[in-house]
This record gives sequence, structure tokens and C-alpha cells, in this order.
Amino acid sequence: MTKLKPFIILLTLILLIGFLWFGKQLFVDGVNTDNQFQPPKRPPFSTIINIEDKKKAFFDYLTPFVEEANKQILSDRQVLEELSQDPTKIDPSSPFIESLSEEYALPIPKEGITSAWLNELLKRVNIIPAQLVLAQSAMESSWGTSRFAVEGNGFFGQWCFTKGCGIPPHDLDPEHYHEVQRFPTVYAAVQAYFDNINTNDAYTQLRDIRANLQAKHEKITADALAHGLLNYSQIGHQYIQQVLEMIKTNQQFMPKTTT
Repeated sequence: MTKLKPFIILLTLILLIGFLWFGKQLFVDGVNTDNQFQPPKRPPFSTIINIEDKKKAFFDYLTPFVEEANKQILSDRQVLEELSQDPTKIDPSSPFIESLSEEYALPIPKEGITSAWLNELLKRVNIIPAQLVLAQSAMESSWGTSRFAVEGNGFFGQWCFTKGCGIPPHDLDPEHYHEVQRFPTVYAAVQAYFDNINTNDAYTQLRDIRANLQAKHEKITADALAHGLLNYSQIGHQYIQQVLEMIKTNQQFMPKTTT
């Protein structure tokens, strides 16, 4: 029996090391790598001279993160649609409902689950076409080369308003203080973008456009939803036209996606 002790100790150590390594691999760039999702390595965008090569590298890099975010949303939406068939049977205190309520900034009514609340939640729990996400990220991050993207994974130019929350712009207006939000990972930035579009009152019109397309069983397209981005930038309608032009002129560089 004593001869087996060293072997058992060694085997235990091997198993422990293997377990710790496997656990570490489950999260890369902030993404659960289950279901064969492997986030790609970020290319050195600033060193890619050929413009077409840079565009393709950028879209190829960001697309898996966008697809993963949309996949998770579709999974939640499918469950929510099934539950909405009979709202009276939904438990407001279930972890799934409480999680969606918090994630999509929609408090559960005191009187319990209502059809109106479910309809509003379904407006929020929905995909954003990959072409729209890719076009905006290219514009907001200067094809991944901006200081905000390089230093803080800020691929979408999202603002925050307390000192230290992000990276201050060089041309900071002291009367309208803001920083560009910093993120620990690229996927965290993608998730924050999705949360912003799907919950912020500024994009109610975008969500209405999406819901109307869904109700008519029409495809949710990047061009259609772009018209709901009036409040994304201070330049308003001009920004929408820039997004539409970005999509039109760069489709050939964007990978085919499921959304």
C-alpha cells in the first residue's frame, strides 16, 4: 500500500494541473470557449499596409465575437418565445427571467409578468445584424487602429462620464466631460455594444424597426436598422449615411454570417 502512495500523489497532481489548465482555456478574451468557439488572435492592424488586406483582417477578426453574441441572444429569445405562449405560467422569480430582466434593464412589474412586459422584453432580446456591428466598429475604431481600440479595446466609441472610467480624448471639452469606455476584453466591448443598442432609450426606434420586420416575417437587415442610429453620434443623419455607405462599399470584405 505504501508503494502506491507516491503514484497516487503524482496522479492527483497531474489531474489537478490538467483541471486548472482546462479551466483557464474555457475563457479566452472574456468568452466561454465551450461549443468550439475559439476567439482569434488580434492581427497587428496598424502594420497592415494593403487597405483591402486590412479590411478583410479586421472583419475576419471581429466577426466571431459578433456571431457568438448573436448566438447567445437567439438562444435566450427562443426560450422566451416559448414561455410567452402562456405568460400565466411564467415564474417571475425564476433565474432565467430575473437574469433577462437585469441584463435588458427591464424591471419585472410588481403585479407580475404581463403581456406588455413580455412584448417589450422580446423587442430587446433580439439580434443585431453582423454587417451593422462590423460597419460601426470599423468606423468607431478606425479599423482597429485607434488609441481607444489599442489601449482599451474600445471598438465602438462608447462614452462614459466619470473620471477614470475609460480613456480621455485628446480634444476633451471640459464643459461636456466624457471618456471613451475601456474594456478588459474585446468580447466585453462587443457585449456592451449589444447591451447599449438593445436597452438604451436612444435606440428605441431601432428596436421598433426590428420588431416590425420580425412581425412581418421579414429579414432583419443592417440597412434597415441603421436608420435607428440617429442618436449614436452627434452628427445624426450624417452618421446614418456614413454607416450605410460603409456597409455598401465593404460587403465584399465581410465574411458570410448567420445574422
